Amino acid sequence: MGNITNYRTLTFLDVETTHLDPEIGEIIQIAILTEDSNGNTKEWSTRVKPQLKLGTYSAKALEINGYNKEEWDDAPFFSDVAHLIVDKLRWGPVIAHNVNFDVSFVENCLERYSGWTKGGRTDFNEKVFRLGYPQIDTVALSYLFLPTERQNLNALREHFDISTEGAHEACKDVRDCRTVFWSIFSKTMDVIGS
Repeated sequence: MGNITNYRTLTFLDVETTHLDPEIGEIIQIAILTEDSNGNTKEWSTRVKPQLKLGTYSAKALEINGYNKEEWDDAPFFSDVAHLIVDKLRWGPVIAHNVNFDVSFVENCLERYSGWTKGGRTDFNEKVFRLGYPQIDTVALSYLFLPTERQNLNALREHFDISTEGAHEACKDVRDCRTVFWSIFSKTMDVIGS
């Protein structure tokens, strides 16, 4: 039996996408940060070359995420890094800011672009994946435990005095998600302990 106070690994996730709808959008950048129980972290990230088929992207989303063709020319396609993503996300808990958004994009892209199938246990030979569990949402945690009117990541950056420079870049966002998670956890434990 486990809980957040005796975890072996926490996995933080952030994706940047071409659209808000995971049924049609693509991941153009992904960052995964793992943290062991000693506080040691490892970060992996990559840009992902989008196919940008008509109707699969929003020009506004691409602008917000800083997409420009030249910087993505040498990026791998999603299918090229799918096995790495599955390997890094198969253990839980998986933590993200609006976790359903990030996880649904990963799941949809694995199925659409890489031929992976969602199943009961990860099997690399059969290309079956199961993402880590539980999936923890820092939006929900902030709604429950913080005195903020808004729960978007920039509002929480402001609340915790975290710089917004570089926002909407997966590496910055995943690191800030981790900071927000531990800040909320710390405040909650202080309240419970008093």
